[in-house]
Amino acid sequence: MLRALRNNLLPALVLWGFALALLVLYHLHAPTRIAFDHLADLKAALGLGFSMPAQALAAGVLPFFFQKWQRGGHRKTRLSHVPFLMLFFAGLGAANDIFYAFQAQIFGDDAKFATIALKTGFDMLVYTPFFSIPLVVVAFAFKDSDFSPARTRAHLGRDWIVRRVVPLYGAALVVWTPTVMVLYALPLALQFPFQAIVQCFWGLILVIMTDK
Repeated sequence: MLRALRNNLLPALVLWGFALALLVLYHLHAPTRIAFDHLADLKAALGLGFSMPAQALAAGVLPFFFQKWQRGGHRKTRLSHVPFLMLFFAGLGAANDIFYAFQAQIFGDDAKFATIALKTGFDMLVYTPFFSIPLVVVAFAFKDSDFSPARTRAHLGRDWIVRRVVPLYGAALVVWTPTVMVLYALPLALQFPFQAIVQCFWGLILVIMTDK
């Protein structure tokens, strides 16, 4: 955990600042609030028709182009991978959207500290380690194995949970917990649009701060 904090502290601070700035602007800056409310109305009208393409764009398409703009490009992600990434993140976007709605039904849809703490705890201690991160690890191993199930199994190995999921979860716990708390301080209709914006910003941070 300390290693994850040390390795991710600077980009995490940038991410936390960005997320907090969005929250403050939403509450204190009228034009920002109007823009976010329009986004929430669009999300409410389209439902999964908004969340699936938004996540496909934010996590599947834009990071690929961020990587290509970086000096030297990115060796593991090719243009032929992008349709798969779009399809995968569209599905994950639908799952995230449904998860936010489920949490609102279980814990409520208000900005009280207890509600935010319950949602954040369930998200970061249950949903993230047991669903989203293992799913992402397997999907990227499948991509990097040129979509071969046999090579994917060999690529992951028997102890893939320990070698791949646990370290990634440690980093996610450090980086994303404060950001997720900000997310759950927003109304339900804004939670997914906020997540998509922050996801895209995080991808840009990582590309800027890493070499080829």
